[in-house]
Amino acid sequence: MFSAHPLFNTRLKPLLLLIVASTLYVCINDVQAKEITAVGSSVMSDNIEQSRDLAIRDALRQASLQVGGSIHSSQMLVDGLVTSDRVHLKTTGQFRHVRIMQEKISDGILEVKIRAEFSGDNQQMCPFNAGNGYRKAIAVAGFALQSPKEAVLGRLDNIEQRLSGVIANTINAKHRLHAMDSGHVLLFSSIDRAPSSQNNLQRLTNSVELAKELGAQFVVSGVIRDLAMINRDADIERSWDAPLDYLGLSREKRLRNFALDVYVHDGISGSLMFQNTYATQGIWDHGDFEKTGFATPMFWKTDFGQQVKKTISELTQDLNANLGCQPYMAKIIEARGDYIRVDTGGSVGMRPGDELTVFRTRTFYNLDNEGLVELNDTKVKATVTQVQPRFAIAKLNKTASRYAIQREDVVVAW
Repeated sequence: MFSAHPLFNTRLKPLLLLIVASTLYVCINDVQAKEITAVGSSVMSDNIEQSRDLAIRDALRQASLQVGGSIHSSQMLVDGLVTSDRVHLKTTGQFRHVRIMQEKISDGILEVKIRAEFSGDNQQMCPFNAGNGYRKAIAVAGFALQSPKEAVLGRLDNIEQRLSGVIANTINAKHRLHAMDSGHVLLFSSIDRAPSSQNNLQRLTNSVELAKELGAQFVVSGVIRDLAMINRDADIERSWDAPLDYLGLSREKRLRNFALDVYVHDGISGSLMFQNTYATQGIWDHGDFEKTGFATPMFWKTDFGQQVKKTISELTQDLNANLGCQPYMAKIIEARGDYIRVDTGGSVGMRPGDELTVFRTRTFYNLDNEGLVELNDTKVKATVTQVQPRFAIAKLNKTASRYAIQREDVVVAW
């Protein structure tokens, strides 16, 4: 018989919500949601939080198998000994609204009973990518205006800083990426050169500095290319307006353009990973001297504002699709003995017991004398022992000094 543990409601529910929001992304063809009940278990240890975490994960695996998931395993044998043993769970849906129903501890085993809503998704989301379990940290820099005079109409000049905040909030609402608003930072000294810096590899060294400052894996930036009116005088009255109205032919609408270039740079190497152009237009029915500002309630009420909102939603979906399946990486900020401190934490879904792989970073130079970052697998594993909001501590299975593991090296979850 299950019974509620007194610490469960106060301490485990926030943990569970974080796990559900950031560790299980799957998809199905059937879009109908249904409720699943499952039981998971783990061996009790001195760390009750870690034991609960493992039991919840086991319950989610059991729930996945109930809805058609499958387990794929592989082993590598050398001289009769197992040197590699991997198990992958492939499922076809997404769990939401997970609730803890009951819990019990018996003979050193912790069991939890969960109930979850299983719903469909239209897009495959990297079923074999373990790095999917973490929310990749993204710094969203300011968006420079190519033609500042185009923002005078409506006083949209605050768009350079404010657009990054709107994009960051939209990204965070999806719960797959963790975006930080850095609208006060403009990365491009010359808009005409964007997205490249001073070379033909389209690397942006100041994006690396921003990523290091904020602990971000990726840096999003861009240029607002067009805010111009298409037909500014469309609302001026003309003598033929009345006959046209009589025939049911209305005059032209007063339309305004919105065109945006978006760039994503890797926070470790500075290399360009993704770029795209987004463009739309909408009706701008405010007078030439009215001041709405960008992203204000008055702005969002306009047709133009609604078209801009749809465009921002489209670009954030692209960011989720392109960055969500990338391996999770974070820099090592300190190495002592067999412990390391990692520039990541609970905000991205890191939990005690998670296992990461350590990679050495090395800079080499190509024929154009451009510095490129290379990652080398040390085969050293790091198990997370402590998680804080902005950093985590992990124990290595081998001493850091033996493999020259140091600050600026990275940990990776595939």
